[in-house]
Amino acid sequence: MDWLTLFGDLRFMTGALVALLGVIFIAYSHRESWPYVRWLAGSAILFGASALVFRVAQRFFGASPEVIGAPAASAVVIALAALLVGLHTYLTHRTDRQWTRFVLLCAVGFVWVATVVTLLSGNPFRGPLASAGVLLVAALWLLWHWWRERWSGQLALAGAFLVQPLLLFAAMRVGMDVKAFRELTPLPIVVVYFFVLTLILQRDARRLARELHRSEQAEAELQRLADGLDRVVHERTAQLEALNQGLRAFSGMVSHDLRGPLRNIHGLSEMAREAIEEGQPAQALPLVRKLGHESLRASRMVSDLLDLARVEQQALQKARVDFGELVRECVEQLAMEYPLARQAVRVGSLPVVEADRGLMAHVVTNLVGNALKYGQGRPGLAMAVDAKRENGAWRFAVIDNGPGFDEARADELFQPFNRLAGEDVPGTGLGLTVVRRVVQQHGGEVGASARMGEGARFWWTLPAT
Repeated sequence: MDWLTLFGDLRFMTGALVALLGVIFIAYSHRESWPYVRWLAGSAILFGASALVFRVAQRFFGASPEVIGAPAASAVVIALAALLVGLHTYLTHRTDRQWTRFVLLCAVGFVWVATVVTLLSGNPFRGPLASAGVLLVAALWLLWHWWRERWSGQLALAGAFLVQPLLLFAAMRVGMDVKAFRELTPLPIVVVYFFVLTLILQRDARRLARELHRSEQAEAELQRLADGLDRVVHERTAQLEALNQGLRAFSGMVSHDLRGPLRNIHGLSEMAREAIEEGQPAQALPLVRKLGHESLRASRMVSDLLDLARVEQQALQKARVDFGELVRECVEQLAMEYPLARQAVRVGSLPVVEADRGLMAHVVTNLVGNALKYGQGRPGLAMAVDAKRENGAWRFAVIDNGPGFDEARADELFQPFNRLAGEDVPGTGLGLTVVRRVVQQHGGEVGASARMGEGARFWWTLPAT
């Protein structure tokens, strides 16, 4: 027989195919799969190479089945042990004690084969029966894993392991000659290795595809975050530029408006000193009163400036605030300065909102206090504090029937140091600026409307919770 006829030999070609599958499995594996690939691919290469060697020895060197039987059985036992270790590592993800399992399986396999061959010494199918027993146990083990995990690949592998036992059963039923059956023996083994290697490669390919998809999603998310970060940086830069401009304008206004009371204090103190030195204390007394007024004005201005600075720097301490209770507390405090507050202010049905209680108290005190300050002395002064829900936000309002103001100049009220009232009404022009900043920090808006001589309405919004 020449080499060309050998390539037509079924057992030789199946051995070559199994060995080739093992080589392909190694070639397409990656580092993460190496703990089980080395066992599965090694098993395929060992089985295929041993089949090639034994077939060549039998066909070219006349080796008898009795001579190659023991080495061939040993190679099959070792190959199946390596295959089962690889499957166990793949299915359980456990890489510990692999060599211990391999040696134990080899020992059990050798004992099993020796026992079956000894007990069935007169049966020509004793070798295939020993192999069938090993494959049957492996199939049952795979079915147990399938029952736990429900991966259809395990069911397919169990079916592949059952091909050889089923063929053996059919061959014995129809009385097939053992030599003819041995020619068919490699086919079930090829089926086993083909299913093992292709199913695992397919599962790994799907896993890699999922990882690639997640990587693409992560890259897209990273790009989205980078774009968002750029947008935030641009927005923050614009806000910082606006803040710097505002600080420059604010510092100019502070230096200008605070200089007035200080200049007046200096002038009045000089005039009072001169009057006292000239022996005219009666003329100095009204100057001292004006001096006290200007000092109080400067003190209030500094206090309001500190309030504004605290609002700009202070982090919000949000909690559930009962606005009905808060407004009543503010009215009680204002009643110490404006006794008519208890009778003039009506508190409507107000909600509970997430907000900074201290800062909201400042807003309520300022708006209600302004209404009392500008409306005192008017007969029948009345005001109400109400709220209603609009577009997912609470809209609060302080409504009075006081003197009102020119609505065309409403926006000026919330600018620093802008006042529509005359000098006869105390104030610094910073209270409503603080109110606007507090409301903006809470994510709301503030505004005002009025008619001269008919009253005013100051409103602000807060997100509903």
